Amino acid sequence: MAVLIPLLILAQNNDITDTTKGICAKISELSSKIDQRLSAAESKLETKREEISNRIEERREKRDTRLEEKRMKWDANREEHFAKMEEKAQTDEQKQAVMAFRQAVTEAIQARRMAIDEAINNFRDSVDDVKFSRKSAIDELVKKFREDVKAAYEKAVSDCESGVDLQAVRQNLRANLRTARENFVNDRQNIEKLSADMEPLIEAKREAIKKAIDDFKAVLEKARADFKAAVGKGTSEEGE
Repeated sequence: MAVLIPLLILAQNNDITDTTKGICAKISELSSKIDQRLSAAESKLETKREEISNRIEERREKRDTRLEEKRMKWDANREEHFAKMEEKAQTDEQKQAVMAFRQAVTEAIQARRMAIDEAINNFRDSVDDVKFSRKSAIDELVKKFREDVKAAYEKAVSDCESGVDLQAVRQNLRANLRTARENFVNDRQNIEKLSADMEPLIEAKREAIKKAIDDFKAVLEKARADFKAAVGKGTSEEGE
């Protein structure tokens, strides 16, 4: 939104002359130019938003793809490990212990993945909600800013046509535009504070993932203990 602010400088140059001839028309002309440039700035803002949104979506897709590829690799390694365990099992008791261990680990991994995926999806949905809220707030702010600028010029034209002192017309216009600019900047700073909403979202995702991992470790340790008790030797398992 910073792109909109410098446009008000136009209202403080010599486009508004001190001569009476044509000054009312000049103010109206300048108002149209400002409005056109504000429209162009809004268009650029929307384009930038789309670009950012596309980049975010691309990053999400790449992360999902990388995670899926890693999981497939981990699954393959784990199956190979289970196969070796089954080969080493000699008695029915050992074979049953391997099967029980395999089932416990597989179910624990599935539960962990579901919890992690849910944490990621919840985080993304919440981020999208924050982005939408911020976008709506900025759109409303821009709308108000344009209305304030338009009102300032309309008043200047009206005063000019009504015979108000030209120096006063110019000073009032500058003052009104300055007020519009200051209000815009202050309100925008308040909107920027919405980024603080991201911190609890990040923390919530971190805690959810940590819990999923801790729960998995607890189940895995029990599965290992049960397996050791059954066959008298340990094993280990890895992979997200």
